[in-house]
Amino acid sequence: MSQTTSKTVKAAGKKIAIDIIVGLLCVGVFYVTHYLIPSKASGDYTIISSAATTTAASTSTTNTNTQSTSANTSDTSNSETTEVSTTDVATSTTASKVTDWSEKFADKFTDTVVQTDSSYTSPDVSITIENVTTESGSSQISYYVADIYVADITCFQTALAKDTYGTGYKDTISNMASDNNAILATNGDYYSYSNEGIVIRNGVVYRSAQTDADVCVLYYDGTMKTFSGSEFDIDEAINDGAYQAWTFGPMLLDDSGNAITSFNASKRLQSKNPRTAIGYYEPGHYCLVTVDGRDDDSAGMTLTNLSNLFEELGCTSAYNLDGGKSSVMTYDGTVVNNPVNGGRQSSDCILIKEVTE
Repeated sequence: MSQTTSKTVKAAGKKIAIDIIVGLLCVGVFYVTHYLIPSKASGDYTIISSAATTTAASTSTTNTNTQSTSANTSDTSNSETTEVSTTDVATSTTASKVTDWSEKFADKFTDTVVQTDSSYTSPDVSITIENVTTESGSSQISYYVADIYVADITCFQTALAKDTYGTGYKDTISNMASDNNAILATNGDYYSYSNEGIVIRNGVVYRSAQTDADVCVLYYDGTMKTFSGSEFDIDEAINDGAYQAWTFGPMLLDDSGNAITSFNASKRLQSKNPRTAIGYYEPGHYCLVTVDGRDDDSAGMTLTNLSNLFEELGCTSAYNLDGGKSSVMTYDGTVVNNPVNGGRQSSDCILIKEVTE
């Protein structure tokens, strides 16, 4: 190789190295400015009333969306730069009751609060938590089932980290539970993984950009349904009185409440993992499940395992939420399960609480 050729090759190599460094710096700057630092802008959010009538709520928001990624991921994060305080639009400890299942489930409620280490009953809420261990050795699985009855749907709420919808807002499930006076709480769908996907929280439509991911909707009348991304219709959901909606998935049961073996999820997501999922029996009766995993004491569940579990529980609909390190259940201020490496902060949670009019 001639000296001239050698110099040319070295120069080309330096240029490539510089281009790579500049590219990485650009990616870093983009990530910080678009994912970690919220900036404000104005926007309108739809508020869905319990009678399924809607109004537009003007709030102070930030909306500089970036390219989306799939919500079906366990340990990588992608989010949007949108900020809106939930104190402006969401329900809280005080709310107007919209349903009444107190007589229907009279045998589940008590006239006064009765609480143990694994159960809670009151005139409006009944929670029983069971820890189940199956198999043994390397196949052992430990999971927690919170069986839930509520006299009114407003006892079933969601919360956002720092009471704010947007990028960079994360907190522990314990803190969110405490801030919202929750009796029981689990992580939700970690909506900020993606800047697409349906986000409805306590009757507020924060995001209506659809994806191919399955969607789970809890309605004001207490019913819960799951949809494929292609069959979900946001306008129909609003008109039908959607109260909560999550985008992660997949759905875990068919329309008849039977276990399924084919899932709208990547192979990685279908393998053994820590899990959080929600199950539905009938209006006013639900369950929340967390599964420990990636640990010597619990291998985690495949989606097939999880689907079979919800069929065994007798649920008519069930939906997989964010898992992995996010899977956390708290009861009365204490973490119930054994999260991977102590768990991680999340952008949102599901909670059961007492509500006064």
